[in-house]
Amino acid sequence: MHAARGRPVGAFVGKLREWEQLDRSTFRRLGDQRLREALRRAASEVPLYGTGDWRAALAHGGSDDIRTWPVLERDVLRAGKRDLIVRQPPAGMFYRHSSASTGASISVAYDPEAAAWSLAGEHRAALWHGIPIGVKMLQMRGGRNFVLDWIEHSRVIDTKALNAVRLDEAARWLLEERPHVCMGLPSAVARLARHVRARYPQAGASLCRFAKLDGEQVYPFQRDEISRHLGARVIESYGCTEVGAIAAECPAGSLHVFSELVHVEVMRGDEVLPPGEQGELVMTSLTNRAMPLVRCRIGDRGSLSPDPCACGRPQPVLTGLEPRAADLFVAADGRLVDGAALGAELNTFLSKAPPGAVGQVLFRQVDAHHWQVLVESADGFDEQLAKQLKELVQATFGKPCAVEIKRVETVPRERSGKFRYYRRH
Repeated sequence: MHAARGRPVGAFVGKLREWEQLDRSTFRRLGDQRLREALRRAASEVPLYGTGDWRAALAHGGSDDIRTWPVLERDVLRAGKRDLIVRQPPAGMFYRHSSASTGASISVAYDPEAAAWSLAGEHRAALWHGIPIGVKMLQMRGGRNFVLDWIEHSRVIDTKALNAVRLDEAARWLLEERPHVCMGLPSAVARLARHVRARYPQAGASLCRFAKLDGEQVYPFQRDEISRHLGARVIESYGCTEVGAIAAECPAGSLHVFSELVHVEVMRGDEVLPPGEQGELVMTSLTNRAMPLVRCRIGDRGSLSPDPCACGRPQPVLTGLEPRAADLFVAADGRLVDGAALGAELNTFLSKAPPGAVGQVLFRQVDAHHWQVLVESADGFDEQLAKQLKELVQATFGKPCAVEIKRVETVPRERSGKFRYYRRH
């Protein structure tokens, strides 16, 4: 199917598997070479890089040194996307659009080979776990294509309106078909895991072998719920609209950067930070010949580990990943608190709640002293659980906070089908 669309995914998977057999120093030299080639190509073919700050910087330092390139901010990407497309666009060029879950949407042009490299990276990472291409799969994501579902041997549950009917549809297919992999948004797969154990308590201990999570931040409580309720080994994948697939989890539990496909830098402002330090992630695509993005600041945070992974793979390891959805909220005393703290606290709350009593939870801040908590709840949800949710918010943002608990049939998701456990009202 992919080959017919000009995407030689299989051949690229083979090439990636061949490269990762190299020793670390040789592998690093390969990545440096691919980076230099991508930079020279971008400098000669992209109109924007011949103007303004880029023209001045590259005239002095040369295009093949990444350190001389200015950082590409997201607002420039949005406003100047036409000038970021190469002068002679490749055949089959198409656009990918971001979900706009935390801001205005962006659009990035791709050529078919760039898409193939991205897919190859994901398939290669699945092979690390012994997952062959084409296995039966349940997908929980925002949208479906019936033809592709049939070709790819999968069933897709649209998460844009993940109500009880769709959850039960997913649960029954999971129980009847026993797919090899359950794939999708962490919030949706974790919600399905809770639903299965509440509605089908007699179901077997292992309902699928693997759960491949991407598209949202992965919290420890989600890993725990999916592992306990579905019996699945959780695998985290990381990517973005700007450059495609970026990293994936190996059997040893490390998140390996696909450095054959993307060059990752960790920065604070315009300063490149050394391995081990946390900062903003800046990406350069090594494969996109339609819209080569160089040093694009994507809004996420993380660090590159100074130590190699025990698994022996040569790719660098990404740690401390904090996706852009991790907003800062104002506490009652004026402190800025990362909203991810609420997601982490849900672990204890959900582990103690009776099965099926709580579905999804959304924390909405009205102002520094007022919060509203939307709860998908069943008969098991009582005043004690409501009190625990109030105390959870107050422990994180201050005791003066007034907290309203509102029971709803379905907690709203983003238009893309993604879900955020916390947002401003």
